[in-house]
Amino acid sequence: MTSEKGLKMTPREIFRTHSYPVLAAVSTLSLVIAALSVVEASQSLKEASKSLEEVSKSLEPISTWANNQNDCVERTFRIKGQNTRGIVSKVWSCNGGGD
Repeated sequence: MTSEKGLKMTPREIFRTHSYPVLAAVSTLSLVIAALSVVEASQSLKEASKSLEEVSKSLEPISTWANNQNDCVERTFRIKGQNTRGIVSKVWSCNGGGD
């Protein structure tokens, strides 16, 4: 390479002349890539959040049923607040068994 005066430049001078623009370009490119990665990650999180909402809604009937079963087992076969039967009999009764 030659300088503005037509003299041949040493490798050191070439490095000094071009290092700032090269490093500025690398820095800018890194920032752009990082910004794109953040945008892509946020979109992935939004999709995952929607998926979790769908799963949660689909499990709602099971949750309601389980709560009802727990309440039934707690209330079944109690006399003055004390259990009079075992858990097996209570579950059997709450699930429609018995006379």
